Amino acid sequence: MKPRPFLAVSGCFLIYLGLGTIYLFGNITTYLTSYLRKRVDNNTTYEQTTWIIYTTDCLISFFFCGIWLAERIGHRSSILIGTIIFSFGIIATYWTIQHSLGATIATLGMVVNVGFICCYGFPLAVAMEWFPNNKGFIAGIVSSGMAFTPIVMNNLHTYFLNPSNLQPDADGYFSNLGILDRIPFLFVIMGAIQGGILLIGLLLYQKPPSEILQEDSFVMSEVGSTNQKLEEIEPQFPKQFDVLPKEALKMKEFYILLIMCISSFHSSMFVSNFYKIYGQIFIDDDIFLATTGSASGIVHVVFRVLIGLIQDKISFKSVSLILMGLKAILLFTLVATSYGGKFMFIIWICGLFATFPVEFVCIPAAVAEMFGKKHVAMIYGMIYFAAGTSIIFWPMAFQVIIPYFGWFGIFCLMGSISFVGFLASIVYPENIAQN
Repeated sequence: MKPRPFLAVSGCFLIYLGLGTIYLFGNITTYLTSYLRKRVDNNTTYEQTTWIIYTTDCLISFFFCGIWLAERIGHRSSILIGTIIFSFGIIATYWTIQHSLGATIATLGMVVNVGFICCYGFPLAVAMEWFPNNKGFIAGIVSSGMAFTPIVMNNLHTYFLNPSNLQPDADGYFSNLGILDRIPFLFVIMGAIQGGILLIGLLLYQKPPSEILQEDSFVMSEVGSTNQKLEEIEPQFPKQFDVLPKEALKMKEFYILLIMCISSFHSSMFVSNFYKIYGQIFIDDDIFLATTGSASGIVHVVFRVLIGLIQDKISFKSVSLILMGLKAILLFTLVATSYGGKFMFIIWICGLFATFPVEFVCIPAAVAEMFGKKHVAMIYGMIYFAAGTSIIFWPMAFQVIIPYFGWFGIFCLMGSISFVGFLASIVYPENIAQN
């Protein structure tokens, strides 16, 4: 086979690998928050610094704006602009973290994600266009780039910041001068590395030639002509290959997918951001906690690819039922890991990360199946927008829920949200045409 499709998909993968800083916050939050608390404002807490990552989650849901930009100035130009902004925002945190939490939110939570928006929208859709008969599998491979980032970076960051594996103080925050002095420099290193990965991905990135798209369209038309009688009985299925975004808003499947995405995304971001903060309560081993993040990242990568491959073979509904049900069970029982120790903790966290493909692999592929490839980026962007913007109230909620109801209360709440997604999976239609 010609290498061009594989190089192009590799470029898409590397772009997502460069953008994967969202999955690094769970590991670095203890250091970042400790620096702000010890060097800037001694009233800073973990609940307050969640504004950084939840501002990120909210802003990146506007990635359809990046789609709009790329359609007007070109994909590569949009990604190049985004790479510059993204890297600058991370590097600028070297100065802002020394000033205030608000300034840190401005660079790490806002500027960085303006760059993210410019880069994120099209690589997944373009990769699926190169291999139209394996959309789920390709979506899993490409989107796993973001999940792969912590596998490479978590332990490197920990060894740079805390080479002696020192533990936080009794209040849960680091005060060692050597650790605190290194924290601002971490963002210079992160910005340079992530920006370099993005540039390499951009060099490999390219849209498929017109003949691939035409061939895929020809196959679709041939399938349609040989099944004309079936289409007359079920007229909604021919439209699945070219549904406009405004038409998708009139379909119940859009709103079922929306509920599923919100339910899965909210609980996934909670686990990704808080696993280390919770774990350090009963595990006095910072390197082990970083390793837990890396191990869960490996599980996340493997399951993104595996789930994409499985979804190509069985229905989206079956996959989502399994993953959403497992996520709810693990969240309801996560508090028990404080009694089970390191072994139970790493199994539960890895199990939860294994469920993350719902919003990042399963739903994009389901959108392509239901609404077609032509507008998949925009329609998925609409779904992701609702999920991302609705997450912004959590920093305020955490400041109430965690102090008053404890970790068990927040785990039960997140488990209940995941269970809503499980119920939505039950009512999702089974007989969606596979393409």
